Amino acid sequence: MMVFLKNIVKRVLPHSLYEKIKKLFFYFRRNDILPIKVRLEACTICQLRCKACSFQNSNCPSLGRGYLKFSDFKKFIQKNKFIRKIELSNYGEIFLNPDLLKIIEYASVNNIALNAMNGVNFNSVTDEVLEALVKYRFRAIRVSIDGASQEIYSQYRINGNFDTVISNIRKLNNYKLKYHSEFPKLIWQFILMEHNENDVIMAKKMAEELKMKIDFKLTWVKGYIPKNTDMLRKETGIKYLSREEYVKNDERNSFIYKLCHSLWDEPQINWDGRLLGCCCTRSDFGINVFRVGFKKALNSKNYIYAKKLIQGKIDSPKTKKIYLVLIVVIIYT
Repeated sequence: MMVFLKNIVKRVLPHSLYEKIKKLFFYFRRNDILPIKVRLEACTICQLRCKACSFQNSNCPSLGRGYLKFSDFKKFIQKNKFIRKIELSNYGEIFLNPDLLKIIEYASVNNIALNAMNGVNFNSVTDEVLEALVKYRFRAIRVSIDGASQEIYSQYRINGNFDTVISNIRKLNNYKLKYHSEFPKLIWQFILMEHNENDVIMAKKMAEELKMKIDFKLTWVKGYIPKNTDMLRKETGIKYLSREEYVKNDERNSFIYKLCHSLWDEPQINWDGRLLGCCCTRSDFGINVFRVGFKKALNSKNYIYAKKLIQGKIDSPKTKKIYLVLIVVIIYT
């Protein structure tokens, strides 16, 4: 209901006034209310080496390579009955977690809605897990497929197999038919790049045939200059086709850093229990949720301090530098 009312107010009020009101409410927002949704990294391991993935290319030294163990997941759910939704994907590939099947089943039994909306590559998933995704009503999965053929797809998704991904999607759809279920909902994520522009139309056709919504996104790689601009605007619905163009022209949704609400609405927890706060950060607050408990971690001195800093209640240049990555999140188009 709150989201519905927020959208109505956003449409009715002038943008400048809406932003001022939003900042005012954010300033007075309580810092002791427990979230019903969290982001819990299922796995930081990935078998692909995508060209622009700084996390994998840097070998993720701070967060480490590992996966969420079922025993930790079970205890977390048992001790935090207020949690109703969990996002499992972030930096790695969730389907490389050997405990994923048990995690999915246990979440379903406890009425926890699971999502993988940050993205998966879907190259390595067993038939047993595919069936469990449907049987236990995993809510939604965003599959990263930047092309409509192996030749184009593999230029960015290095080590990835396009045919395997499509085959896994078809298998999943067959299980959805078997169980008469609409879940999980599937989104085809297509990042626009110079080498895959000509695959846009074919990707749309394939997504429709696979009963997937397709979501076109801009690349983070600097210097991309689209060639087939008219076709791309028509087929993708994207007005500005490069980050540079978006920054220069879009005044209402200008490409700037915005306040990140994740620390309140859906705190990020690493696979080993370390409290990260935001999905974009690679550092933690020096406290482990699995060891001290989620409520205590959220009420820790450093975490409350970060919230107040983001709200503008504390002004410290030194601390702003430390928590910069926690304070902001880039607006995705």
